[in-house]
Amino acid sequence: MNGRRSGTLRVAPVALTAARAFLWSSGTPDNAAAQGLRGWVGSSIQMVEMRPLAMDTVPLSLAVIDRNGRAFVDGRVVSCVLPDACLGYRALEQVRTVAASQDLNLTAWGFGLRGLSFTTLLRTRQRGGSSLVWPRSDDAFDAMLAYAQLVHGNVRVRAGRQEVRSNLGFPAFDGGSVAWTTPRVQLEAYGGRSLARGLRDPASDILRGLEDFVPDKSVVLLGLSARTWMSGTSVTGRYQREVYADRSGLESERVSLAFSTVLSAVRILGSLDYDLAFAHWGKGDLAVAMPFAGNRLEVQAAARRYIPYFSLSTIWGFFEPVSYTEGEVRLSWAPASRLGVWGSASLRRYGDTSTTVVFARLVDTGKRASFGARFRPAPSWSVEGAYRLEYGAGATLSSGDAAVRWTPSDRVSIAVNGMSFQQIEEFRLGEGRAWGGGFTANLGITERTSLSGGLSVIRQETTGGSVDTPWNQTRAWSSLRIPVGGDPGTQRGRAR
Repeated sequence: MNGRRSGTLRVAPVALTAARAFLWSSGTPDNAAAQGLRGWVGSSIQMVEMRPLAMDTVPLSLAVIDRNGRAFVDGRVVSCVLPDACLGYRALEQVRTVAASQDLNLTAWGFGLRGLSFTTLLRTRQRGGSSLVWPRSDDAFDAMLAYAQLVHGNVRVRAGRQEVRSNLGFPAFDGGSVAWTTPRVQLEAYGGRSLARGLRDPASDILRGLEDFVPDKSVVLLGLSARTWMSGTSVTGRYQREVYADRSGLESERVSLAFSTVLSAVRILGSLDYDLAFAHWGKGDLAVAMPFAGNRLEVQAAARRYIPYFSLSTIWGFFEPVSYTEGEVRLSWAPASRLGVWGSASLRRYGDTSTTVVFARLVDTGKRASFGARFRPAPSWSVEGAYRLEYGAGATLSSGDAAVRWTPSDRVSIAVNGMSFQQIEEFRLGEGRAWGGGFTANLGITERTSLSGGLSVIRQETTGGSVDTPWNQTRAWSSLRIPVGGDPGTQRGRAR
């Protein structure tokens, strides 16, 4: 990915023209409006030290087969599927990298027109150390958000780089949006050049490595949403469509419905979406929470269906992605003001994989269970821990963690934590376990300036059936956040 291109910002001409027209028609500039600036600057640095894995090929003659049919080479589990060789993972030499990022988040107002403001969220990245590349650390600059906003009466207009958050995902785009809000209803329309999900890069750039097979074309995002709320109930409908800029093809087209309501003391949440391009239902969920015993006990029940979503520009969506349905029950109990416990259990069933299995039945269910507790022996001390167990179609995971936190004031907190996990099958630890621990510290230098950091160490206990210490790693991090500008609600806008 070209880091230099990702920072470019081109506002859709139609959206920009509409925003300009609205600015001129919205009324007489208010020169008396006071200028203001508010936001923050953040800097984070993290050091990661680990041993990566690599696929290894060994002669079949070196493999030892146990009575269960498993193959081992030098204590490592391997797969002997080739005529004269076996495949397995081996640990490489330990590597270390340092990755840093800086964020600048600002909102400015008071430019002679009431209701006009500008918002930016900019991010820079740097890295050093070995050949280990931390995700996105080679992308030097990103404009996460950069838009102008005008609020006039019930109408809000935005132009620039924006993001829409909904149960259809978090698409970002360079363009414009218009929203009309009343005490009961909000209508919104938005559109512009679509950006790659999670990358804030032009959508066409993610295809650059495949341009011999997939046309490299810009994509336009268009969306409509309607929301209404009354008496504790909210309902939101959304339509979202992506097409190639030259109208030569469709990228995606989906609709969704989400709602939440409170009936007496019962909370109900739900959502559902439909893929118009593939003509099938997507993900859906329904959750109900009910309190008992004077709110000391809460029971939550949830049902969900999930199917992987793929756009029409990739071939993966045509392989009939396997869906799953899941039911989950969770109990939360607070028998005393200083004690709280919780537990959950869920059962997942996968759809038909259209796979023929000769020697064994394909596992199509998954089970999960977890429980935890939190205890406050004193106002400034808390102890909490949790344990999770999961049996899946391809792996089994057993993990637990615990932490002790000391908070002597609202600006200082120190925590010490420990953890352990065992994962069998996928990237397995064999019969061994991984153990780890560390600490975190948070310091509020002022009311809005904070400094935090921490260190964690993970070491593997090897007892056979695994690669050599692939989970051994050390991580350290620090983060500093400094306010910029003042609170418009304080006298003279002073930053505190």
